[in-house]
Amino acid sequence: MRYILLVMLALVSQGGNALAWGDEGHKIVCEIAFRLAQPDTRAAVRKLIRSDTEFDTFSESCVFPDHPRKRASEHFINLARNSQGLISDECPQAEKCVLSAILNDSQILGSKSAKKADRLLALKFLGHWVGDIHQPLHVSFEDDRGGNNISVSGKCSGKLHSTWNTCLVQNAVGTELRMRLTNSSTRSLRR
Repeated sequence: MRYILLVMLALVSQGGNALAWGDEGHKIVCEIAFRLAQPDTRAAVRKLIRSDTEFDTFSESCVFPDHPRKRASEHFINLARNSQGLISDECPQAEKCVLSAILNDSQILGSKSAKKADRLLALKFLGHWVGDIHQPLHVSFEDDRGGNNISVSGKCSGKLHSTWNTCLVQNAVGTELRMRLTNSSTRSLRR
């Protein structure tokens, strides 16, 4: 199971062009992580997901923390306007943030003594957190609330956060990719 965390963290470090995610983006991040995982890790993920009563695939389960919003303070990191960036894995302005969430859920997922239900929950959260930490607006200044206090206009008008998370991603990947990912992840789960 520790390989899941390593794969997900490898994805974080391969930033490239930054995109943020609504549901589709979270599913894409988790599908990529699943496909890049070692065969024994994919088997362990499949085994955990098969016990889930709500989701059929790992990629689908990565939206769990948003519907409804669970552990709200752990979806982001707030920085002060004069911040020079992150200097440790500690949350800079709160007791909990996405950094502490990744560390805590990876420990539960990797624990041999944790209950299966707890490891399943940790897997669903961990997949989501890795998607969140990819989002530039989830590592942001507290006063602009991750872009929720900034309005934009144009094809994807509205609040900057929603525009970045959903509209831009949906326009970039289109329905064809979303359908391929859904069909592929369903097939890969049953193998």
